[in-house]
Order: sequence, then C-alpha cells, then structure tokens
Amino acid sequence: MEVIIAGYEPKTVFELEQMVSNLGHEVIASAFTGDSAIKITRKLKPDLVLVDLNLQGEMKGVDAGKKITEDMNVPVIYITVFTKNCLTKSLQLPDDAVTVSKPIKQDHLKFAISNIMSKK
Repeated sequence: MEVIIAGYEPKTVFELEQMVSNLGHEVIASAFTGDSAIKITRKLKPDLVLVDLNLQGEMKGVDAGKKITEDMNVPVIYITVFTKNCLTKSLQLPDDAVTVSKPIKQDHLKFAISNIMSKK
C-alpha cells in the first residue's frame, strides 16, 4: 500500500515513515503543510494519508484531511495528542474518523490502518 504522511515535526514524520515501512507499506511522500499534503495526494493518488492535526502553515490537519477524503476519496488517519472523543466534538471530525494518539505505537498504527482499510 502506498502512503503519504503529513506532519508538523520532521522527527514525527520520520518515526511514522519507519513504522509504516515496518508494517510492509511504502511511504511515497511526506508533507509539512496542509496545502502541500493536498497537492501531493492529488498528484500521487496514494492508498492512504496519515495527517497530523497540527501542521505547519495556516491550514490545520483536520481541514486538509477532510479535503483529501471528500475531494479525492482517499482514506485519512488523523494523528493527534488528544482522544477521539475530544476531537469529534471540538474539531467536527466525522464520527467514523480513525485517529491514532501520540506517542504513536506501531501496533496502534497497524490497528488503525486495518480499521480504515476495512471501511474502504
């Protein structure tokens, strides 16, 4: 499976790249802003995008993720420091949004990927 990662911190993006690779998937690109995540997704058409809710630039991760899902029909997993219940209410995440909380553990990421791909 081809994956794009959009994150705020290079260290977090690098750690996610390692985990995704360890799970047998290929990271085809990474981005640090919402705009670049959207452009790269539109160009490369990945199977999955991991989006940190905190991105560089003006666009927040939730907005980038919603645009990617709605416009390109690419599944998105949201990376956050909060629990999903907080996010669904405060950020208007869809009820069926898949999230992974920081610090990210590989088995949690594996479960999230399996969960979101079963919905596809």
